[in-house]
Amino acid sequence: MSTAGPAWSVDKKETQRRAQQAIRHAQAKAAELERANVELDGRLKEQEARAAEAQQGLEQAAQRHHRLTQEHARELARAADLEARLKAAEEALQQVRGELADTRTARQEGERLLERAAAEKTTLDETLAQCIDKNGRLYQLGRTLIDHVEKPGPLTSVLRAEPFTQIKRVELENIFQDARDDLDRHRLKLPGSRSESAR
Repeated sequence: MSTAGPAWSVDKKETQRRAQQAIRHAQAKAAELERANVELDGRLKEQEARAAEAQQGLEQAAQRHHRLTQEHARELARAADLEARLKAAEEALQQVRGELADTRTARQEGERLLERAAAEKTTLDETLAQCIDKNGRLYQLGRTLIDHVEKPGPLTSVLRAEPFTQIKRVELENIFQDARDDLDRHRLKLPGSRSESAR
């Protein structure tokens, strides 16, 4: 029994030594795993920070994209509005050009009519002057004839005399007065000229 005791004691020490060695090994492994866990935890936090930063950048990019899309839509609407206004302005310009051409044609026609009217007025003025001249001469001739008949010479007076009633003389004077009034009434005068007194 005494031999069995020391052998068992040796085994026990060996087992304890092995157990302690296994514990130290396990503790070293645990410490290594702890370090690895801390390192991985740091990497995870770093990756999470990068992911958060990337997410924030993505959200900012999405917001910028949305804003640019809205601005692009506004610019397209503004361009369409400007194009419509330009088209309307071109149509108005075409209309004004047409009206201007019509006005120019009407003005040229008016100038032609004015020139024709001026030529006709000149002709009418000349004709009127001739008519007034002829009328004046006819008036003078009529007055001369009436004066000649009203105030006859001595021989004509004797031949026409009615010694008793002188009815014919009164009739002749009435006829002469009517003829004189008719001549005065139909005598032409240029506008603005003063009427001559009856002779």
